[in-house]
Amino acid sequence: MATILVCNKASSLMAVTALLLGLLLASLEATGAQSIGVCYGRNGNNLPSPPEVVALYRQRNIGRMRIYDPAQDVLQALRGSNIELILGVPNPDLQRLASDQGAANNWVQTNVRNFPDVRFKYIAVAMRNINNALGGLRGQIKVTTAIDTGVVTNAFPPSNGVFRNDAGQYMRDIVGFLAANGAPILVNVYPYFGYIYNKAQIKLGYAQFTLPNPEVIDTNNNLRYQNLFDALVDAFYAALGRAGGSSVEIVVSESGWPSAGGDTTSIDLARTYNQNLINHVRRGTPLKPRPIEAYIFAMFNENNKSPEFEKNFGLFYPRVQSIGVCYGQLGNNLPSKQEVVDLYKSKGIGSMRIYFPEPETLQALGGSNIELIMDVPVDKLESIASDANAANDWVQNNIKNYPDVKFKYIAVGNEVSPVNGKAQYASFVLPAMQNINRAIADAGLQIKVTTSLETGVLDVPSYPPSRGSFQAGVQQFLSPIINFLVNNGSPLLVNVYPYLSINDPNIKLEYALFTLPSAEFSDGQLSYQNLFDATLDAMYSALEKAGGAALEIVVSESGWPSDGGNAATIDNARTYNQNLIQHVRNGTPKRPGRPIETYIFAMFNENKKNGDETERHFGLFYPNKDPVYQINF
Repeated sequence: MATILVCNKASSLMAVTALLLGLLLASLEATGAQSIGVCYGRNGNNLPSPPEVVALYRQRNIGRMRIYDPAQDVLQALRGSNIELILGVPNPDLQRLASDQGAANNWVQTNVRNFPDVRFKYIAVAMRNINNALGGLRGQIKVTTAIDTGVVTNAFPPSNGVFRNDAGQYMRDIVGFLAANGAPILVNVYPYFGYIYNKAQIKLGYAQFTLPNPEVIDTNNNLRYQNLFDALVDAFYAALGRAGGSSVEIVVSESGWPSAGGDTTSIDLARTYNQNLINHVRRGTPLKPRPIEAYIFAMFNENNKSPEFEKNFGLFYPRVQSIGVCYGQLGNNLPSKQEVVDLYKSKGIGSMRIYFPEPETLQALGGSNIELIMDVPVDKLESIASDANAANDWVQNNIKNYPDVKFKYIAVGNEVSPVNGKAQYASFVLPAMQNINRAIADAGLQIKVTTSLETGVLDVPSYPPSRGSFQAGVQQFLSPIINFLVNNGSPLLVNVYPYLSINDPNIKLEYALFTLPSAEFSDGQLSYQNLFDATLDAMYSALEKAGGAALEIVVSESGWPSDGGNAATIDNARTYNQNLIQHVRNGTPKRPGRPIETYIFAMFNENKKNGDETERHFGLFYPNKDPVYQINF
């Protein structure tokens, strides 16, 4: 069978990801006999950690990976995983490794021999010296390089393909080395670019494998071409033959189609291309009718790449799409803490929020790899704000004593502000944040300190969203907190509940549930189809006016009750939460393409909560662990 690898192009879980091209990977897994690999680049500031990535590979039965530099944390995570690896030599290292055999020997020792339980398959570029340095490993690891199809000219018909004059000698040397060592050549093949730069000559169906009949007949050999991918690969084979490399096989090291951000990009087009590529490479090309080892580009969308379409080749959204669930404990019939952690893991929920540091919960979380938001409860704020030693003790007892718990954020107070029922604690929030932050730093830990707000701090009305601003009564309270968060690179946590607005006669239920078929209103050039986006963008506008334009918002609570009040039904709760999970992948109109880290409230119905009856029915699960409704995380 063909080998399909999925890779991130880096040219310059398990709640870590969301599948972008859902039907695609389901089809990949269904093929069974195919080996699925993933090369992942790290040109993003919101990607999963290497251990989480490796866990995701294994969860998805992806058996191969390509990386573009010998990142030690990635190699460490791969140990014992049985994932085959293509390892790149970074471009800045090429001259040194090419000119100094000792440097090549050291590179192989550090990045290959030191990891005997990593299954290296290919090493890409810096060929002769790296090949020599491999010594006895040459039989199992092939040294090669990756080339794009732009080195081939005169490629129509494919049998006329030849390397460009300015690349001829360079390519002949490479081809000679590969032929002598029985190594393939890696070729990046992108029908997408061929199509968008030649729309007058190339049909979209020819680029997407969807033409019903051959488009091109090569009169030199009577071979028929029904897609551009085959034509590009066979033109490269023709060029190899003319350069003395008729025995060299091609591995398609990159191929893909962006899902957004450019000309002729969409999720449907990306899915169509990649699915058809997977099905097609099993059969080979007209010139070489045998399976092709091919690498789909890419694993993740990478938000630090440019231009915009380069950010959107991924099969998966990155870490920030992660959906967490808040674990409230105001019930007398809830499962044990270990059962709760096991339920999170069984459902693939990789992030949790708890509202106080409960030892049994922290012990159960140890080694679970679940990321944690932990609150400093309001009854501790005064003592921690006034006494640095109290902050040190709190960090020692509740964080340092649990080294195998993955603390992500410490939320100092929940919904504390001068304009609600917790006004008496407002003056303690900032000094408590400062003391906790200092105690964490002194302990040698790297955990972000923040606080959680309700959207009630916004002035009324905050419509349209661009008019969003903070109430006069909270500006003095929030301004130094915003400065603290900006200076420390921490996000602001915000609890966002469209449900609480449904009694407003101006708010349609569909607008709150994400089910409107079209935009409800426009704010300048931005259109709003749901209340969640409008609320979040009003908060972003308020932050900008208060000096917090650089802040990111983490939605630390959002949900919908399934009983106990107006529009509180199981169907509405399911609809809201499922649509929320799907929606936050794409950001808001004001901040598009930037997935929103979001926590659903709550894991369980809690029978001891105070307030309206709805407060006891926000759970995704009943206390016996049965789902209140089915939801796909």
